[in-house]
Amino acid sequence: MTAQSDVIDEVIDDRPDDPRTAPLTDLRAVVERLSFPLDLEATEMRVLRERVLTQVDTRLLPRLRGSVPAVVVLGGSTGAGKSTLLNTIVGAEVSEAGVLRPTTRRPVLAVHPDDAAALEAHPLTALADVVAHDGVPNGLAMLDAPDLDSVHADNRTLSAQLLQAADLWVFVTTAARYGDAIPWATLRDADERGISVAVVLNRVPTAARAAVRADLLTRLDAAGLGSVPLFLITDAGPHEGPLDVARTGELDAFLRLLARREQAAGVVRRTTRGTGGGLRAALGALADGADAQGAAVTTLRTLTTEAIAKSAAAISTALRDGQAAAGTPTAQWEAASDGGPLAPLVGAGRIRAGWRGRALADRNAAAQRVADAAAAQAELLLADALRAVPAALTRAWPDHGARALATATASPSADGLAGEVVTAWRAAVVTEVTPLAPARTPRSTSPGWRRSSRRPAWAFPARHPP
Repeated sequence: MTAQSDVIDEVIDDRPDDPRTAPLTDLRAVVERLSFPLDLEATEMRVLRERVLTQVDTRLLPRLRGSVPAVVVLGGSTGAGKSTLLNTIVGAEVSEAGVLRPTTRRPVLAVHPDDAAALEAHPLTALADVVAHDGVPNGLAMLDAPDLDSVHADNRTLSAQLLQAADLWVFVTTAARYGDAIPWATLRDADERGISVAVVLNRVPTAARAAVRADLLTRLDAAGLGSVPLFLITDAGPHEGPLDVARTGELDAFLRLLARREQAAGVVRRTTRGTGGGLRAALGALADGADAQGAAVTTLRTLTTEAIAKSAAAISTALRDGQAAAGTPTAQWEAASDGGPLAPLVGAGRIRAGWRGRALADRNAAAQRVADAAAAQAELLLADALRAVPAALTRAWPDHGARALATATASPSADGLAGEVVTAWRAAVVTEVTPLAPARTPRSTSPGWRRSSRRPAWAFPARHPP
């Protein structure tokens, strides 16, 4: 990898005191600093970056800092009955369930009172409402997550984020919706990243139990998930409140067995080992993404420099070739110099400093018209050059991931900027030229003034008294 990817290996100076968490904290700080402003798979890289940060914050660092209960996330399709299942297992309504969809807007994290203290500093407490109840299996923290396919984008994002914190994901779906694409895509992704998974098929009609089970097992085998625990809960029909515990007996027994210290530790280790490989792959992908962004930025800078240099060369050539004098400026000059007020500049005569009155006014007006016409032409040339730069970048940048930046390069103020530059140039020219003009001597009223010479008396011999 190039120098850009070496950012993954950086070590920041502000290390925590705990040597167990220091390398991971360093790594987290580096990943957090990564940014992907260009379009080069930027959305995918940003999602991956957030996934890594969530895994580090909600799974790895809490495990290293102390003993915390295993996190069981109940997640799945809209209306699958996740909240009802949690309430049934706990034996109390700790998570609101209802007919409105999406039901779960704010995640609920249910814990046993003995585990509450261990979760006080856990990042999940900032993402969910914590409810302590002695019906929760001691050793587990059960999280009722928003719907994976929620109509609200924030719910979908939060659900995916919470999945990264899971030691065990209990995928809850129904007999009517177990074929939906989004939950299955997430299920395969979770398995690929090493997260331990169990599947609950809820509301299964009794008559269709065998057929539905066989079909679901076939689908799980095809997805490489044939070994995951599977629980079927028969349809209870219309009802309110928790289910009959007999319907959820197998799932309840599985979770309470899992809550035992040895089993919980085994699930945590298995998921941690599985996600470790995924984390290494994610870091490699982020490093490659950072490399691609760095290379693209270098290319964009080169393109920008080239576009500016090309435009500057074009305006310089145009001015040297006299394009600023083409058209109106030339016509104005010819009208003023061919027998007009500025004729002495091109003829044998000269403009005398002593011109006064109408002649002086005509000369100044003619010169002003020529200057204004030349300045206007120069403004047009400069404005075209200014517009050429963003136009070139708009054409070239999207090929290197800068589509949004290319859109922002339009310059509606090119004409105004060109006017400001030309005005400043004219002012600078006046400043440079004015000191070179000879100072006009005030007309004297003394007896020594010789009207025919237009020179002051002190310029003549001494016999002419002042």
